[in-house]
Amino acid sequence: MLSFLIVFIIVYLFYLFFVILRKKKIVKIKQSKEALLIKKKFNLKLNKENDIKLAIMIALINSFIIAITFIIIEFINNFILKIMVSFVVLTILILVLYMMLGKYLKKKEGN
Repeated sequence: MLSFLIVFIIVYLFYLFFVILRKKKIVKIKQSKEALLIKKKFNLKLNKENDIKLAIMIALINSFIIAITFIIIEFINNFILKIMVSFVVLTILILVLYMMLGKYLKKKEGN
């Protein structure tokens, strides 16, 4: 549990300092793969007011995905098996968590 928190905090802080707090990078959030996936799948209209909120949500989701994947593969000894398991875990977590975020944003947009 402690290693999960450490990895989560390190990844989130890295994302915070190098993406969210830089104004040039915030503009690119709407063009990121994550935002495009959500926008196309759920037919969302992302506006400038929500750019920072979207960036924070994406940073939290990415940090969670990386931390969970790290914790799961930490228990595997075989290098090739680590790569295979991490690929499967990453794919599943990305699809599930971004779909949940898209549904949340769609619900919020409807209000």
